[in-house]
Amino acid sequence: MGKLRPEDILLRDQIKKRLKELRENASQNKSGLSNNIEVDRQNFQAWEKLDITRGPSIYSVNRICKAFGITLKDFFDSDIFK
Repeated sequence: MGKLRPEDILLRDQIKKRLKELRENASQNKSGLSNNIEVDRQNFQAWEKLDITRGPSIYSVNRICKAFGITLKDFFDSDIFK
């Protein structure tokens, strides 16, 4: 994989913050949500850690949205992305 540009790193970190925000607001733990969206718990944990460069794919974000009953538009319609 090529090196990410600064704006890509910013977007990746915003996605991680939004994921954590949604999960915490729903009072779900990482294990429960990772099972719900059929993702390995360790991969899921990496998605929320800002010091790990790996982030979720758009396909995984879509599965997360379905688990929370929101759309991709709802996911990205947050002050985190402003």
